[in-house]
Amino acid sequence: MKMRFMPLIAAALLTGCGAERTSAKPEKLSGDIDRSADITFFGREYKAELRRGGEGTWECGFTEPENLAGLKITYNSESCIMEMNDLKYQCGKASLPEYGLMPLMAGAVDTLIEGRDVSCTKSGEYTVETGETAGQKFSAKVRDGELTELEVDNSLTVHFR
Repeated sequence: MKMRFMPLIAAALLTGCGAERTSAKPEKLSGDIDRSADITFFGREYKAELRRGGEGTWECGFTEPENLAGLKITYNSESCIMEMNDLKYQCGKASLPEYGLMPLMAGAVDTLIEGRDVSCTKSGEYTVETGETAGQKFSAKVRDGELTELEVDNSLTVHFR
């Protein structure tokens, strides 16, 4: 007799979970970003100022940890420039690791801005948008057209402030 109730209990539990999230359209994100961020990349924590111009050029200025404070990275679809104090290094995009911080973050956010191949659900006050960049799955929380959080396959987490 107990076995007859198991499907009913399972259905009730699954229905309860499904009620919290509903399908949604991607939120329109601006191509311009100028935000502070807390970044965790493969377990290491950083603080940075992130800027993205509408043309897809990214600037990342690290403020923490102390040994990286002052490092500025300028990244776009063709090259990467790293500057610190009086030192400057430039390389082509092909020279960067595919799973580096800037390629993963920029790829995911650019995908969100373009709204291509993104699935969305509404969860409370956030729209959760999921997609893929460089073969890595990502999810992002968006509220009122503002990106608040990004996570790329357990390797990169960005909390925008």
